[in-house]
Amino acid sequence: MAETGTGPPDALLEAIKDYLSITWQDDKTDARVKGYIDRGMKRLQNIAGASLDFTVEDLPRSLLYDYCRYANSQALEVFEKNFQAELTDLYLRTQAAIIDDLTVQLSASDSGVVAKVTPMPDSGDSYVYAVGAELELPEQMDVCAPGSGWTAWNGETIPAGAGREILIVEINEGFQAVRAGKAVVPE
Repeated sequence: MAETGTGPPDALLEAIKDYLSITWQDDKTDARVKGYIDRGMKRLQNIAGASLDFTVEDLPRSLLYDYCRYANSQALEVFEKNFQAELTDLYLRTQAAIIDDLTVQLSASDSGVVAKVTPMPDSGDSYVYAVGAELELPEQMDVCAPGSGWTAWNGETIPAGAGREILIVEINEGFQAVRAGKAVVPE
């Protein structure tokens, strides 16, 4: 069966059919199982509040298999009740990786870029920054130590040209990311 670009990957379809002990080839059965997979992926991502990777052996894939098993048995009404602990774990794992937002406002000055960040850092926390293009926010608790691609920042102007991104990260005493935000230097 070739990849069509829509629906679940063929390898995932075959793995779930094997899990469900579906050993025969039938287009109608394949379409039904693809529907289970598509709906299961959407529901699990909705519960997690984020995009999930179902191609690796981990909790999202395991829950998708069980979602399909319940759908195939026409018992979806009890899936979430029976897997409440696992679904809560999925949500908490996913949300722990999402970093709180800082609002970063930039304005140009003769000596560099002036940044205003809200909210204020928590007690004992400080800021670091990076300048570049297409900068990615760190995940919560990623280490962002000054000197490892990060520069300590205490509110002074930041040297950066127009059109560059400035990413500011609030870090705790262990240099772990707490909140982050970025903005583009105005022209």
